[in-house]
Amino acid sequence: MFRRLVNLPFSVANRAARAFQDREDAKAREKYGATQDPGDVANSFQPSKLPVVLAALDPATIRMDAAAVRGAQGQGRNVVMLDVREQRAGEAIPGSLHMPLSEVSNRVSELSDDQLVVAWSDDEGAASLAVTFFRERGIEDAWVLAGGMAGWKAAGGPAEAA
Repeated sequence: MFRRLVNLPFSVANRAARAFQDREDAKAREKYGATQDPGDVANSFQPSKLPVVLAALDPATIRMDAAAVRGAQGQGRNVVMLDVREQRAGEAIPGSLHMPLSEVSNRVSELSDDQLVVAWSDDEGAASLAVTFFRERGIEDAWVLAGGMAGWKAAGGPAEAA
């Protein structure tokens, strides 16, 4: 009897917390769709969630070709080339910052609003997720490098061993 009496406040608090969390989850699903954690898009990436994550931005509108990036660099703009591949292998763009997609949400503070951020990877999917995340966090001048490394090299961009 004593044990039940002592545990009663904890069971009531547990049920109240569960009900509160269910209400908050329902609000988040209503606002953001089916994604599990709308505040952590980069770390919650799963192929089945890709259409939900990218619904806000059209992939065609967030791409920048290598010639435009090189032109911005030539004009003296503060350009950050961001390698979002999980493993650096093969070739890389010289001077690019390696920020794996799984670390983007934790390292977004390394970027500033006055920089031109160009994310690239072997495929444009990971870079698109990173750019979507950056734009949701207020970094409006974030772009996906069209064609990734292949597009960069086709435009005459330098490459180095990763």
